[in-house]
Amino acid sequence: MLKLIPTAGPGWMAMTNVANHAGDAIVVAASAWSVPLLKPLGVALPIQAERGYHASLPDPSVTLPMPISMKSRGFAMTPMEEGLRAAGTVEIAAQDDPPDDRRAERLLTHAQALFPGLRHGTPRLWMGTRPSTPDSLPLIGPVASWPGLFLCTGHGHFGMTAGPPSGRLLASLIRSNDRRPAGVKSYGLDRFG
Repeated sequence: MLKLIPTAGPGWMAMTNVANHAGDAIVVAASAWSVPLLKPLGVALPIQAERGYHASLPDPSVTLPMPISMKSRGFAMTPMEEGLRAAGTVEIAAQDDPPDDRRAERLLTHAQALFPGLRHGTPRLWMGTRPSTPDSLPLIGPVASWPGLFLCTGHGHFGMTAGPPSGRLLASLIRSNDRRPAGVKSYGLDRFG
């Protein structure tokens, strides 16, 4: 559990079930969970959980030297250390809804169509959420109504690649005390009115 509390002076308290942490600035980079985290502060983020599915196939009878995709079925097979991963389905749903395992199981059917006779160990089904915004751009920068509160979230499918440069950009912004640099304006929460 995490709760953000503005302090009497400039600054923030982050309360967790393990310890409390205080600071002059706080960055919310909690993926789709940024929405419920900021709701008690009256900050509404235009983020929707875009839920992706995959099926991991251990000990496959087929090995691949590189990822391949089958456009007609809208999925890809990727070689991984633990075997093959079949991925390529997504749904828009509440992040707390239970997974729809049929989506991941459908990927097994696609893998069999691509490689008839494919054998593998017991598949491991997975579902994870991506924080997607209406314009597919992340939310980076200050929250105008709360001094010292910053966002670095909403990267959708690009969190692993766009997260680090976004973090560097935000760190530079916080260090410089320039709350409205031109390079960050298009990523601000205020673009949604």
